[in-house]
Amino acid sequence: MKVNLIFFLARFGLGGAGNSIFRLCTSLDKKKYKINIICLNKCAYEHKFRKNKIRVYKIKSNRTLYSMFKLKKLVKKISKNHKDTIFISNINYTNILCALFIEKKPNLKLIAIERTPFQELEIYFDTIDFIKKNIIKILICFFYNKFDKIICNSRYISNYLRKKYNFKSTTIHPPSLIYNKKKQILNKYKFDGRTLNISSICRLSKEKAIHDILYALNYLKQKEINLNIIGDGPEKENLINLTKKLNLNKNVKFYGYKNEIFSILKKTHLYINSSYFEGFPNSVVEAAISGIPIISSQSHGGINEILMNGKFGTIYGKGYLDLASKIKKFYQNPKIFYQKAILARKNVMKFSLLNHKKNFEKMLDNI
Repeated sequence: MKVNLIFFLARFGLGGAGNSIFRLCTSLDKKKYKINIICLNKCAYEHKFRKNKIRVYKIKSNRTLYSMFKLKKLVKKISKNHKDTIFISNINYTNILCALFIEKKPNLKLIAIERTPFQELEIYFDTIDFIKKNIIKILICFFYNKFDKIICNSRYISNYLRKKYNFKSTTIHPPSLIYNKKKQILNKYKFDGRTLNISSICRLSKEKAIHDILYALNYLKQKEINLNIIGDGPEKENLINLTKKLNLNKNVKFYGYKNEIFSILKKTHLYINSSYFEGFPNSVVEAAISGIPIISSQSHGGINEILMNGKFGTIYGKGYLDLASKIKKFYQNPKIFYQKAILARKNVMKFSLLNHKKNFEKMLDNI
């Protein structure tokens, strides 16, 4: 009999978590697993899931908390008449709610996946955010022991969970790469000392700190720098207005969300990741596999494994002034950055869908 898998991701968008779950679910052996997806309101991959004979359940609710009773009822329905069901939740706030509301049974195992660093809970954008995150930290201590298994997407997050909360976990790196020879062509557009093309790909939200890149460019006052921003999100209008305010209109281009990014990456000289916190930035891996030099913030997650703590790329501290100094160093001596990029490309080969699938199935078999 097939193992019944239930993946719950409240906001199932095109971002890192949604993309990782989609890649995993469509690669798992359908003869071995029956796969179900639960999300709130809409799923960006619904059509593709259905083409792969994966059932998608959508709960009508604008808040994860308010969806819990419906989720509990739905999980009970899906797991009925199945000998083995594994329920998989994602990200700390949702994990806590699932630990509170989803009842463990002999035929129902619970797995929590942590995709963002716990340092996220130490960064506050307002008073409500401060209160919410401190409540989450307390609840983690009391309820994470309910899970049969905790999965972290980087060793950095796994180590932090053990040291801070004394919980053991398993590290499974995300499926950042799907090998495709046509896509994975080395970037041949090396910086020649003239116009510098910089790219950054992410959801445009506060924690991604794209404004730091804009302030860094404004500080440098270099007319020969172009910035490509790929992605959408709640901060887009604010970032566009900031670009105008800093008189960077001619230097900055907003592309919105793009499904295919390699056409932009192949003309990129330097990739910047400016996030305050980041679980495992797939876009950085995609930049690395393209041979692009990388400057990244210390975002406390997988970036340390992707760039080997700065050996395979350049990691800066918090703030646009430090970022500006790193961009200036690239401008003055790009050779060192390209030498690191060669090492980064070799390193990220292991973050593949094939390895992720193999490690995930091994974990499921041993739970």
